[in-house]
Amino acid sequence: MNEKRIHLPEWEQLPDIGLYMDQVMLLMDRSFTVRMPKGEMTKPMINNYVKGGLLPRPDGKKYDREHLAILLMIYVLKQALNMESIGAILKILCRQDVRTGYEQFRNQLEELEERVTEGKLVMDWTEDSREKLTLRLSIMAALCTIRTYWLLPEPEDAG
Repeated sequence: MNEKRIHLPEWEQLPDIGLYMDQVMLLMDRSFTVRMPKGEMTKPMINNYVKGGLLPRPDGKKYDREHLAILLMIYVLKQALNMESIGAILKILCRQDVRTGYEQFRNQLEELEERVTEGKLVMDWTEDSREKLTLRLSIMAALCTIRTYWLLPEPEDAG
């Protein structure tokens, strides 16, 4: 079986200049080259995240590194959670700042992906805080949803 993995770019790999919406869409497509249960991220979705308060308003139609990090986290979490839950998790993650939250999210995702690859993903309830447990279980839920989707047969072409 061809092993698929979700890999988020490191903070330093995210563009440090403002991107227009079309450039954001290209970055999202390149960041997620694998099939995802909820499909691709779209411009209307991003606009709704801004309207719903999950994502800060862009500065003059340009999205910065913090916007991109939040969008990447939303995209993974939305595979298994509703927007209200995602908002609560982002609030916890980004309490200090977006960079710290993104790095924590990315590290947890990488660790869990490694365990999945090794066949050693277990429900671990021994985290030292409720917040860490919430983050871990949220990412696990998203990974389980994504990997279940990958096991389904490829969709047939309608044409």
